[in-house]
Amino acid sequence: MEVVGQVIDGPEPEVVAGADDGGGAGAGDQQVAALFDSRAMVRAVTATGFTPRTLELEGGTSVHVRPIVPEDEPLLHEAVANMSERTVYFRFFSPLKRMPDAMAHRLAVVDYHDRFAVVATSHRIIKGGLPPKGAGLAEPDPAHPPGGKERILGVARYDRAAGTEVAEVAVAVIDEFQRRGLGRALLTILAKVAREQGIKTFSLIVLPENQQMLGLLRKMGWIHQAKLAGGVYEITFDLPE
Repeated sequence: MEVVGQVIDGPEPEVVAGADDGGGAGAGDQQVAALFDSRAMVRAVTATGFTPRTLELEGGTSVHVRPIVPEDEPLLHEAVANMSERTVYFRFFSPLKRMPDAMAHRLAVVDYHDRFAVVATSHRIIKGGLPPKGAGLAEPDPAHPPGGKERILGVARYDRAAGTEVAEVAVAVIDEFQRRGLGRALLTILAKVAREQGIKTFSLIVLPENQQMLGLLRKMGWIHQAKLAGGVYEITFDLPE
């Protein structure tokens, strides 16, 4: 079972234009959607019904949220490299210096049904277009670094146990984007997709010292069963309808 990564709870982020709010997509969403027109992205959206969208976090920073695609493999390597040893340990139960290539490949390649992952990324800037909101020169936005290179800022994923309605869940957020509600937002989105794919229960393992994650799950009302075994908490919870 995969271990859930360190997530620091924070205020519920705002979902801006393009989310499941019944409104039409705004110009900003048309811009970022144009960036993800690969066959893999089309397949992901078709299979799950989950379309790329923008989240506004605490402090006004906006991030892009979309399904993972195989092309994200090198970005996963970079994301782990940008995590502290503590965050990496909470996520993988191992002090990885570098994510093995085979692991990065397995995490990046999913079937969008029994295995799914959603990533929060910085926006890539369209050549000749305007920079994303909040990326002005006076106060640079860490989600939109100079040059417009996309980065993975957080990942949430599930893996269904074969032939069941139960899936193991894992989530991780790079340190500089913790304490902004990103982890909670990714888990909420992941749960919605999972329910639509016929999954009713999430399970995960959390280290006892990962009090931030345990606190987040309590606040979300997601700790229905928890058992301390082998020095870790084994937690299961039913997904909201």
